Amino acid sequence: MLKFFKKEGDERQESLVRGLTYGLGGALIILIIVLLVIFGGKIKNRINGNGDGDVSGNGVAGEDAPKLRLTVLTSKDCGDQCFDINLFIDALRQNNINETGFETLYIEDSQGKDLADRYAINKVPTVLIAGELDKNEQLAQAWPVLGEVIDDIFVFRQLIPPYIEVASGNLRGQFSLVYLTDDSCDECYDVTLHDMALTNLGLKPQSSQTIDVSSSDGQDLVDKYDITLVPTVVMNGDLSEYSSLQQVWPVVGTIADDGAYIFTGMNEMGTHRDLETGDIIEIETPVPPVEVQ
Repeated sequence: MLKFFKKEGDERQESLVRGLTYGLGGALIILIIVLLVIFGGKIKNRINGNGDGDVSGNGVAGEDAPKLRLTVLTSKDCGDQCFDINLFIDALRQNNINETGFETLYIEDSQGKDLADRYAINKVPTVLIAGELDKNEQLAQAWPVLGEVIDDIFVFRQLIPPYIEVASGNLRGQFSLVYLTDDSCDECYDVTLHDMALTNLGLKPQSSQTIDVSSSDGQDLVDKYDITLVPTVVMNGDLSEYSSLQQVWPVVGTIADDGAYIFTGMNEMGTHRDLETGDIIEIETPVPPVEVQ
């Protein structure tokens, strides 16, 4: 049980911390909940990297399947750095649709640029869908949650960083992560628990490194950011693009003058050390919710 927030009316903050540690937030939760509810629970296997992600059993379109044409709009600069738009496309394909066509266009080309201008697309990769959008009731309910329909074309808007900003061509949402550890504290919580929390919020660092607090680099971080509790994590980069993180971070961390994000909510993670006193602060580790199959 979380003990950090006890005041009346703080249930929302507590739920946000639970979301950081064990749950989902922002655009990611919207996307995954819709995929789970509408496209079937087995899509979770693809999200978690388990199995082949088969959702509907055989993925064969029936007679009543809506006829849909899919167009991916992306950038040649994406490579494997951008959000995997196939997460959405594969789920859609396995939900009994009759795919009448598929193409990939690039914003660097005239046809792709025209498409971005016409539908006010400012982030890619995304997908546009034309055809019988209203034939399947579940899909019809999903479109306004995942994006919008313009002139009978569905435009996917719920992108998760990293993505390419169309106006500038810049890759947005990249950041680096430092695990600040205390190797002398055997009782302290495993700092890599933050990996699960960040993944659940849709964050994946471009690079990461581990620095012990006793090292010169570790002391530099402590002095620079006035860090008093370890272990912790420090993130630097284009983090303002993650709406899920912006919702949670005021509760569990601070933002330095140079834009670095420093985690301070150790009571939500487990036992840690107070660098000012040298004391080890023992915290009962919160138990993650049991997954219902």
